[in-house]
Amino acid sequence: MKTLVKVVIAFSALGFAGFAAADVYKVYVKRIDKDLYKTSEGIYIETQYCYHYSYGEDAILKYEQYSYDNKIIFDEDESCDVKRIFK
Repeated sequence: MKTLVKVVIAFSALGFAGFAAADVYKVYVKRIDKDLYKTSEGIYIETQYCYHYSYGEDAILKYEQYSYDNKIIFDEDESCDVKRIFK
């Protein structure tokens, strides 16, 4: 399974700002601020109306650059819409 960091670095090297195809990643996230999470790899995940308080936990990130169905799914089967990811 690819890690999120390898994919972001690979596409950054090619000059792309996001991902080319939808993929699913296992990430370790902490909540930084309202609707903002940070992975252990230093990737920020901006959500929309997400009230999940994570002090550090595993989650699943489903992301495609131009999709409206991007999600982060936490251990308790709670999910939040993802607006964008950035470094």
